[in-house]
Amino acid sequence: MRTMMRRLALRRDDRGVAIVAAMGVVMLVGILVAVTITIAMQESKMTGRDRQRSSGVATAESQVDLLTAQIQSSAPAALTSLCGPIAGSTKVAGDSFSLASTVTYYDTSGNVVPCSQVATTLLAQAKIHSTATSAALAHSAAAVRTVESLIKLTPAYANNLDKAIFSDSSMTMSNKTVLKSASATPNADIYTNGNFTCNNNEEFHGSIYAQGSIYLNAQCTVSVDVWAKNQVSVTNPSASIGGRALSAQSTIGLDKAALGQQARAAGAVTGQVCSTAGKCFGNLGLTAVNPPPVTTFPQLKWDSTAQSAWVANGYTNVVTFPQGNFVCGWYNPPNGTPDLVGADGKSANLNGKASGVGAWLFANAYKLPADTIVISNCPSDKIILQGIGLTLNKNMVLLSLGGISFTGNTTITSVTGTATAADPNLLYFIQPYSYYGTVTTCSGEGITLDNQVTVDNTVNTLLYSPCAIRKANQSEIVGQVYSGSTLTIDNQFNMTYIPLPVWGGLASPSSQVNTYSVDTMYKREAQ
Repeated sequence: MRTMMRRLALRRDDRGVAIVAAMGVVMLVGILVAVTITIAMQESKMTGRDRQRSSGVATAESQVDLLTAQIQSSAPAALTSLCGPIAGSTKVAGDSFSLASTVTYYDTSGNVVPCSQVATTLLAQAKIHSTATSAALAHSAAAVRTVESLIKLTPAYANNLDKAIFSDSSMTMSNKTVLKSASATPNADIYTNGNFTCNNNEEFHGSIYAQGSIYLNAQCTVSVDVWAKNQVSVTNPSASIGGRALSAQSTIGLDKAALGQQARAAGAVTGQVCSTAGKCFGNLGLTAVNPPPVTTFPQLKWDSTAQSAWVANGYTNVVTFPQGNFVCGWYNPPNGTPDLVGADGKSANLNGKASGVGAWLFANAYKLPADTIVISNCPSDKIILQGIGLTLNKNMVLLSLGGISFTGNTTITSVTGTATAADPNLLYFIQPYSYYGTVTTCSGEGITLDNQVTVDNTVNTLLYSPCAIRKANQSEIVGQVYSGSTLTIDNQFNMTYIPLPVWGGLASPSSQVNTYSVDTMYKREAQ
């Protein structure tokens, strides 16, 4: 009996152990499930927070870029509203962000300028500090990201010739253009008050600004910004924009083009690059993106005051035509007049190859006694050289009421030893906006450099005309081009941008600043 009772007790003990073991397994499974759910929830929360952090830094950077663009396009009086704390909000991929930005301006001595004084103080720098704060996810702190930038402000006064190429109407680049800067910085800017068109294999080491539309129809490379009042259209996958693409009143179509920074437009923004978060911001409305700053065509007016300013700066030799055998129209000396001798010591028959002033330049430009102003007072006739070289030993202003036309394998160079690439002669092609009060009337092209006109690197040039300018067929220049009408550049044009001084004829810059040009000194994430 005792043995049987002992066995029954052992069996009851075994049943208790089994229940305990089963309960332990259930508890372990429950713990594992709870841990798995906790990990999944934590991962989901971390993923959402990472998404918000990535979007936050892109949003803060976007706000910095927007404020930079607004500063660049605003008159000084408007900078008061772009100073101090600036609040805003936006949505990115379903996440809401509040924006808190601060813009601080500094004068030329490095002192902070109060917001009430930015319109009347000459500014030198601005610091932009922008923080994007997300709406907090459940059981998670808000994502906060901050980007700051320091920009250099360079004042632009009235009538500054600070562009590499300027056109007061539409501008077309047709084939194999390379525009670079002698400073090796991307500041060779193009500006047009019409449309800009790039048609084939062009390279621009600067920004393009257009009050009309910008069309990049081929393998066009722009180092910095493409900024249009109207449409930006890129139709070639080999096109590339190193900075921003901006459209103030229309759309941006990028196709497969590369984009270094952001695309922002009043209308839609499309393109393969838009699949990257923080790249494309479309349908912003007509007030979100400012148009590029308006630049009027500078009016170079010639009169006694303008001439005196040039003379005071060394252009003491003034030669006016017509005179002697060098009359308006083609050079056609009387019978028996000996042929003219050029810089190479050889004589040449210039009939049908040069105008009267052009023939004088061939025979005299290489032996001038001082920096010279050549005035062609022939309103209906251009200064013409066709296949005849021009050799300089001094700086020269070619002032022609009728315009200038150099064609046919004409080479412009300097007398050996008189100039170098580092210290070149200066040659000004000027058809004045007005001459002693008479405004120039345009009839066709004002200045034409056509068919392999080459200016070597010992001569820097400024082309200025209120009429159309055309550069065509394997031309090279170092300097600037300013057209008061259309500008057409065809077939393999190489240009190096160097600004040339202009002492007279333009209205003197005043202390009133029109706008500030902007150079980014740094842009980085901050705490």
